[in-house]
Amino acid sequence: MCLYGLTLNEGGVAGLESDPKQAVVWWRRCVDAHRHITATYELAVALYTGDGIAENTELAVSLFRRAAHLGHAGAAYMLGECLLDGVGVNRDRADALEWLVTAAELGHHLARVRVFTILNEHYQLLESLDDEYERKYQEAEKWDYEMSEERSRVVNIERRFSVGGGSKNPVVLAKRKTVVAESRGMKYPTTDKLQPGL
Repeated sequence: MCLYGLTLNEGGVAGLESDPKQAVVWWRRCVDAHRHITATYELAVALYTGDGIAENTELAVSLFRRAAHLGHAGAAYMLGECLLDGVGVNRDRADALEWLVTAAELGHHLARVRVFTILNEHYQLLESLDDEYERKYQEAEKWDYEMSEERSRVVNIERRFSVGGGSKNPVVLAKRKTVVAESRGMKYPTTDKLQPGL
């Protein structure tokens, strides 16, 4: 059922045309009947990108979490990314880092890179906070509850460079599809090359 859904989603096999809506139907059947991990992940991806079904990032995160708890490395990676960007869930960098580490431990090579990047950013941030903390705190106190022009600019920049927002925006959709492609880019190590931890 899951494989048939994947075939329907991609199309191109024996003249079969792509039909994401039917793919979602089969993934739902597979999840409902068998609690299939890969079908759960694929259904979450469809909900995350709005491909074949109405976008629902909250439900997508819930399904990513379910598949991640069952050991799906791509789902753990996606859950970490959603937590980092606050897509479908409140932003939580600590929880995101835990899920990215889990994905890395499951063999997801891009998760390893992501973990090192995040840890490096935190280290650099801690070093720079000593000098700038007081200045930034004073600037923050000046902001009113209403959006100032500067605050509005910062929020817009943050939205533009994250995957938040709706998938109807072509830029957001392209970024989401890139993240999904990264989550599917897992290399499965052979048994003679397995290494513990990161």
